[in-house]
Amino acid sequence: MKHFFTFLTVVLLTASTYAQVGIGTTTPDASSALDITSTTKGLLIPRMTNAQRQAISNPSAGLQVFVTDFDGGRFLFYDGTEWGTLSFTEKRPDAPTIGTATAINSEATVPFTAPSSDGGSAITYYTATSSPGDITGTLSQAGSGSITVTGLSNGTPYTFTVTATNAIGTSLASAASSSITPQAPQVGDFYGGGVVFHLFVEGEIGYVAGETHGLIAAVADQMSSIRWYRGDYVTTGATGTVVGTGATNTDAIIAVQGGEFTYYAAGFARAYTGGGYTDWFLPSKDALNKMYENIGQGNVLGLGNVGNFSPNYYWSSTENDNFNAWLQYFVDGGQGSFNKGFTNSVRAVRAF
Repeated sequence: MKHFFTFLTVVLLTASTYAQVGIGTTTPDASSALDITSTTKGLLIPRMTNAQRQAISNPSAGLQVFVTDFDGGRFLFYDGTEWGTLSFTEKRPDAPTIGTATAINSEATVPFTAPSSDGGSAITYYTATSSPGDITGTLSQAGSGSITVTGLSNGTPYTFTVTATNAIGTSLASAASSSITPQAPQVGDFYGGGVVFHLFVEGEIGYVAGETHGLIAAVADQMSSIRWYRGDYVTTGATGTVVGTGATNTDAIIAVQGGEFTYYAAGFARAYTGGGYTDWFLPSKDALNKMYENIGQGNVLGLGNVGNFSPNYYWSSTENDNFNAWLQYFVDGGQGSFNKGFTNSVRAVRAF
């Protein structure tokens, strides 16, 4: 207390001598009686209960205090006639409303509804946070939407909360979502814009130890009658047969055939944008057989025709020579090399 009065005495003496007092600055503004400069601290005005405020005798116009037990804590000022509250015209938003979260391979989608009040300042982004792990995802917009949170551990149950942030600050968290558990996709699952028909195994292109990757077939045929070539019998170099070579084959075919993609099988597969993806391609000979066996009429895994394939011939991306390319009959599984000018079905695939 002695130190406080000593400091106050110094301030008052300085004020009476120099007309301006600077705290945190040696050059107080000429228009100020007291200039406090700081980038790490603020001005803390007197705090008191409402009863203590009411006990102030003869308050001066402009007097301001913070009342700790009034409406959760409010600033009050005296205008010379009566006391009134200082209303926040801009503050942090209210909490968003959580939706029903869903999970897929190592990630979750967390929908939310924007709060009824943005605090008077436009919301700039939302943040979803997982429990456990505090793994976050963000979405930069003002209104309702869905946030994707990646990097989750398959097999671990998670709940999520969402906060809204504006220029003033970040809201309280929403209520927690129901618990969801990400799982690695399995053959037959609808995932990534289509149906999973093969999971890579060690030694195959695309295999990564400790991770789940594979191939997805589009949910329907892209074409039931289209030629393999664009019109010229040329060698494209698309000779990859094994699982994982379809994308390279498709690139090679398009590089040689060029032109309008919708004129030939590989181009038609590449032009497909199902599920919002643009990395579709025509499967290699062996991948086409996996498709037939696992989600087609082959029914090796007992899943039935979950790929909804027609009893037609389907083109692969594997070229045999300048005149012929490989295809497969989705009735008995027979494969053969046929003239590129024949018209057959196309089912695009993509890797994940």
